[in-house]
Amino acid sequence: MLQSAGCETEGRSVATANGSAEIVDMADARARLAADAGEFEHVGARLAAIRESRGVSLSEAAGRTHIRENHLAAIEAVDGAALPARPYALGFVRTYAEFLELDPRPVVEQFKFDAGYEAPQPVEAEKFRAAEDAADAEGRDMSLTVFIAIIAFIIWCAWQITLTAKVTPLGEEAAGAAPVIETPAPEPAPGVVVDPRVAERVEPVYPFSCAPAARASETVTVAFTVTATGRVAGERVTGSTNDCFDAAALNALRRWRFEPKTVDGAAKPAYDRVETFRFERP
Repeated sequence: MLQSAGCETEGRSVATANGSAEIVDMADARARLAADAGEFEHVGARLAAIRESRGVSLSEAAGRTHIRENHLAAIEAVDGAALPARPYALGFVRTYAEFLELDPRPVVEQFKFDAGYEAPQPVEAEKFRAAEDAADAEGRDMSLTVFIAIIAFIIWCAWQITLTAKVTPLGEEAAGAAPVIETPAPEPAPGVVVDPRVAERVEPVYPFSCAPAARASETVTVAFTVTATGRVAGERVTGSTNDCFDAAALNALRRWRFEPKTVDGAAKPAYDRVETFRFERP
């Protein structure tokens, strides 16, 4: 009958079998467990075995790694659907591997493979790239076709415009009419103009106050307008041999009355009329 018993002290295990004792180094056993990755169904099972070999519960590992217990369970089960997005999931795997004192890089790579996170094979990428190239080529061909169609349409429109310009209307061709040249309308003949005539004339009064300094004969020339009613307006002196006589000339002119200017019988104002007054010493 075989009997075995064992105890563990200071990192070593003492096992007895058939009355003999064997001292086993637990750290060495754990290292062998970590190295024998090929013996596990997937990397999650390996992580679970290492954790259990160290006597660490799942809840304790969650508390020490700050990763939820259900996420650690999903990692050990390689259940990608129960994990958050891929970047977070791989970060959890890395942290868990470091917690178990494993090289995180191969663990993460194996987890990506086991969980189906692997990138598409190069052949698939080449197929996708070929499909993109074919789509681009088809788009270029379509653009060229549209461009040619637009150019053809523009040429056709230009030809139609040229053809229309060369066609003579049927009515003009039958009548044999020459092109009609429009001549400007003749300017209306000037109306009958009758200049204003003096109807009432008042002679100026000789100003005796001017006599001491006056010459024997003085003249004052006045410009003015005859209104349509025959009155004087806008009178002004344009020339004078002695300005002492200007007022007398203006006063006399203001009392004149005219038969107004007429154009085709209609009274019109007459501008820039001129009259010269002569003053002779009495």
